[in-house]
Amino acid sequence: MRQERYQRYHKKSHKKTIWITLITVLVLIILGIIFFFPLNNTIRNISGGNDTASDNMVKNELIKKVDSTKNGDLAHDKRVDKAAATLKKTKMADIIAAANDQKKAATMLQQNSSLTTSQANAAAKKIFSDSKYDGLRQAVNSGNWYSAYKQYKTLSNNGSLTELRNSISTK
Repeated sequence: MRQERYQRYHKKSHKKTIWITLITVLVLIILGIIFFFPLNNTIRNISGGNDTASDNMVKNELIKKVDSTKNGDLAHDKRVDKAAATLKKTKMADIIAAANDQKKAATMLQQNSSLTTSQANAAAKKIFSDSKYDGLRQAVNSGNWYSAYKQYKTLSNNGSLTELRNSISTK
């Protein structure tokens, strides 16, 4: 009889421990997601605008995306390599600041790409005047890379980025 009570107690206790552990892990994951971006931005601010580990990860993905546009044309590929190298040197704090300032965005586009001054100004004007780009700009401005990626995918899928690219190339 005593043995049975002992076994029942330990069985219930074991289940209770598993549930408590699962709930704790779930709460920690949720809190990590909620506080990740503000912590990342705080670390960037404390370090004087230097890139954080997640900034470097995002930047490397952007560079891969830029590199994927190579098409075998030597002149084009050279411009792509230059843009990727320039992007690698650019601080994410500068990119974040440009997401909230049209003039900075135009200057950054001109310096970091093969766009002319008039093309960069036209692109910045379109990005800041068209409300469909607001979500992407706000996500970048807040340093929320996950949301920025979702906005980018949405704009890619609905043709907005192709439309932007075509409107710039005609200038």
